[in-house]
Amino acid sequence: MRKKLAVFALSTIMSLVPLPIQAATTTDGNVQVSDEGTTIIYDTSSLNGGIDTSTPLLIDENIDKSNVPMARASSVEISIPFQTQQNDYYCGPASAKMVLGGIGYTRTQDQMAALLGTTTNGTNAGNNVANALNSVVAGSKYQFRWQWHTYSDVSTIKGHVVEALNYGNPVMVNTMESPGDVYLTGHNIGTTLYHYGVVADYFDNGNQVTYTDPGYGRYSGFVMNQRASITNLSYAVGGRGYAW
Repeated sequence: MRKKLAVFALSTIMSLVPLPIQAATTTDGNVQVSDEGTTIIYDTSSLNGGIDTSTPLLIDENIDKSNVPMARASSVEISIPFQTQQNDYYCGPASAKMVLGGIGYTRTQDQMAALLGTTTNGTNAGNNVANALNSVVAGSKYQFRWQWHTYSDVSTIKGHVVEALNYGNPVMVNTMESPGDVYLTGHNIGTTLYHYGVVADYFDNGNQVTYTDPGYGRYSGFVMNQRASITNLSYAVGGRGYAW
């Protein structure tokens, strides 16, 4: 199957550790290859097609994870407040609002747009997404990381989804879907689609997930909640990434 090849300060009471990012080492048109070999696809002329590979991840490494269950549940469902994106370029802010709502934090789409750096070109993918979420949950047990993703690395995204949801974090995913590749339900628009959504449920030990789509209610054919295999989600997210 073919696959296309402003940092936000957290609370001063936290011990912040800037973690290494996967900075691009080579550039070929709209494709970058990270230091770890992950192919990152971007198109700054497309809505939500931009990336941010220069912002470091700010995260509190002192958060106590002793209460995180080591035995993973066969299924986890986190209730999130559904949001339809307010405009064509707010799928990122709407998804971030849903993620935060699932762990008890209330923010508006406009507030999340400001933290994410969203413009009329959409929301760039990268550590800036995790930092925006972490700036809201500063001081709590919750924390997010950004992961660039290779489409065929199903085991990694499956492991991260299962770990994150057992920890209590919904996962904010950034997809890139195109003709000849995997489209999630309703996304077959005939061209490449860069889009944000949320995974807050998994089933069958992580082999199936529920994808919640902020485009529902704004775009014809988009589905609010759809069941997807972890393989199809991996293909849809390939070349982009997720905050988990």
